[in-house]
Amino acid sequence: MRRIALRRIAFFLWVIIVAGSSSLWGAERLNAPDATPAGSGVIVHSDGYILTADHVVANAKRIFVVTAGEFRAPAFLISTDSEHDLALLKIETVGLSEAPIGYAGAVRLDQEIITVGFSFGLREVSVTRGRIAAVRTKGVQRVFQVDAAINPGNSGGAIFNRRGEVVGLMTTKFSHPSGIVPEGMSFAVPISYATPLLANIPDFDFTIIGKGRIDAKGGGEYRGLAQEIVRTTVLIETVRNTDTASVPPAPAQVAGASSKSDPPAVVSPRIQPSPARAQALSGQDEEAIARVNDQLRAAQENELKQLAQRGIVQPEGMVVIPAGEFWMGSEDGLQDARPLHLVYLSSYWFDKYEVTNARYQQCVEGGGCTPPKDRLTLEDLQHAQHPVTNITWNQARSFCQWQGKRLPTEAEWEKAARGTDGRRYPWGNDGDVVKSRVRIGELTAGTSGTDPVGHQTATVSPYGVFDLIGSVSQWVKDWYAEDFYQASSSRDPQGPLRGSFRVLRGGEWNEKPPNLQASYRGWDEVTYWGPTLGVRCAGDVP
Repeated sequence: MRRIALRRIAFFLWVIIVAGSSSLWGAERLNAPDATPAGSGVIVHSDGYILTADHVVANAKRIFVVTAGEFRAPAFLISTDSEHDLALLKIETVGLSEAPIGYAGAVRLDQEIITVGFSFGLREVSVTRGRIAAVRTKGVQRVFQVDAAINPGNSGGAIFNRRGEVVGLMTTKFSHPSGIVPEGMSFAVPISYATPLLANIPDFDFTIIGKGRIDAKGGGEYRGLAQEIVRTTVLIETVRNTDTASVPPAPAQVAGASSKSDPPAVVSPRIQPSPARAQALSGQDEEAIARVNDQLRAAQENELKQLAQRGIVQPEGMVVIPAGEFWMGSEDGLQDARPLHLVYLSSYWFDKYEVTNARYQQCVEGGGCTPPKDRLTLEDLQHAQHPVTNITWNQARSFCQWQGKRLPTEAEWEKAARGTDGRRYPWGNDGDVVKSRVRIGELTAGTSGTDPVGHQTATVSPYGVFDLIGSVSQWVKDWYAEDFYQASSSRDPQGPLRGSFRVLRGGEWNEKPPNLQASYRGWDEVTYWGPTLGVRCAGDVP
């Protein structure tokens, strides 16, 4: 009897708890706005990490992810890159099917691809085959033009190669050069631009990039591949901020950060501004800039005298950068250039000019270098003194080794470009100079896309180095990592121990003004080459 009574009490308690919790759940659902389909995404890690387009989740109050198996879970925003229209989400789960990442640099014109997404917000995944219609380039930034039939709702969805590897994400940020998008044409951001976001995944293995599934050739293999990639595709649903009165005010923004408000359910780490910027040189004080330039040139001359006393001769075509501290990074630039921090560098030699076509041709003829991927400008005698272009990172390194030199670190490149005082540009801090020079064409490149090295005298650095901006981007030694400055050494930093992309420094005049600052960090795959990629070398001072 006692056991029966206890069971009855337990049963009534269970009924009360269930009823109460049900009413609470019902009240929550009653007050919660409905989520609506916003786009697609792809699972890039089995622990619930998902890549999608930034515009799909921008200004969302809440984000939900629905997998192909109808599993639905709330998501948090881990990191975003609005410039390339990319976002990384996280849902609290494990054991998801993840898509392997491929090499975007290996994508070629007319290559067959597969696009996947939830068209029109439907719960059924659509799979479409197509081809790469064009690989459009601006500076070192690229976008794929795809001829697959893409419908609303596919934004943020992945494009796969025949190996089942993600090589890009669908975007609406880019437009056709004509201003009219041809029917059946869409655009995709190369997956290589997602590397800084993937670095936020604690145990993401960058060494497996490009080592995905076997190339699907037959019909049976293609069907099996389609089933695999469908399992890695998700639907993104959002609740938008429609009631502005209920949204809490956005926190104060870091200098240079986006002005849009941060929704409460979206968490993106921020770097707080440090007092370092106040200590570095600021403003447009030309007299102060001139004084610093005089001090740096005097330090150079003194260094050369001391080296001469030791019997060390200055290498031809190189300048010496004396040992000492300098301000590296920026507080008002892109996230990967923050924070502004002091770095000590030992003395080193640095090429005064970029490597020219004539000099690189000597390396090719001497057997130390392979020809650029595009040899037209290399073999054009009228461009012999123009910077060599269309070379990969390995080709750049081989040339420097042939000369008995090495690639500079990005810290060495930046100090040679901006001196020690934290200025934004080689000549100072005046950003209007960039705009005016680009606008009136005073220093824009010639019809070949480049100018002879040393031609742009107005951009010379305080150490007497030419063409660090306004010419071509230059390969440096370091692997790229978005958050490297957070833990980098304060003395002779050499970059991360490993990675998938190498750093590029400098930029041509058609870049956006922020990308022309001395602190700007570009990056790309070591196999990538293009008409804006060149090199200059460095060397150790004994």
